[in-house]
Amino acid sequence: MECGELIIQYLISLQAIFRKNTKEGKYTLSQVLILAIIPDNGMDMTTLSERIGVDNSTTTRLIGGMIQKGLIQKKKGVNDKRTTIITLTEKGELASEKIESKIDHIGEEIFNHIPFESQENIKEALISFNWSLIKYNSSN
Repeated sequence: MECGELIIQYLISLQAIFRKNTKEGKYTLSQVLILAIIPDNGMDMTTLSERIGVDNSTTTRLIGGMIQKGLIQKKKGVNDKRTTIITLTEKGELASEKIESKIDHIGEEIFNHIPFESQENIKEALISFNWSLIKYNSSN
């Protein structure tokens, strides 16, 4: 199997796992990803768009829906008032913690299916693969 085919298979499998186990019928996959990546001090809209791989207008629509659900709030940037900073509300923080806990549990379950003697090598390979993805994404 070629590398591109493996990436597609991983993407499909990971999306299916996320959809089945983290959305609880309340949130879309995109909303789950946003809840999972917004740090405590918030994130500007442009960075958020880049991180989730969609254009600014799509991010604006996603954020609008999440504001209506009471998960996210918008603030103006401290240093640059033209910048919009997205932060989690208390409800959003609780949802994020719940999602993170489920993801950790799913990761442990999946990892437990790997023979113990291979686990460290797999973890190192995944870390290296992730760094390669980040580098590729930032160069394109």
